[in-house]
Amino acid sequence: MATTFKIQYAASATPIESTQLTDESNVATSVHSSIDKSVGGGKEISCGTLATNVAYVDYTTIVTATTTLDAALGATVTGIDFLMIKIREAASTGTPDLTFRLGTGDTSTHVLSGVGDVMLLKPSGWDGADYEIFSSGATTVAKIDILYGIV
Repeated sequence: MATTFKIQYAASATPIESTQLTDESNVATSVHSSIDKSVGGGKEISCGTLATNVAYVDYTTIVTATTTLDAALGATVTGIDFLMIKIREAASTGTPDLTFRLGTGDTSTHVLSGVGDVMLLKPSGWDGADYEIFSSGATTVAKIDILYGIV
């Protein structure tokens, strides 16, 4: 039986530049020449001794802009200290998308677009009822993975 629960996470980004080759049928890509590096990092966070402090949810977005993160998680969740959301696949005919925001009318939104797009947040004790998660239209509905942790 497990005695502690943790989440290991990592993130990285590489700025890219493309150069059209002389024959115009090929393009060479490389790390952005003015930056010359990738940025990345990772860590392991402890989520305590309760198995319920780490959870995964498979969710399909809806268009309703008032759908709270709690509704997506299927439970009232308080004290969220780690949140990762990824668009796993399209659930309709268009390019899947997802908007994540603090309550109705918040202009500071996180928008994901396309299969594979992901966001990783390290909030400090967020409550799922305070955040909304939805897709922009009926053809952009997404099947998403949600992983969260409570420290």
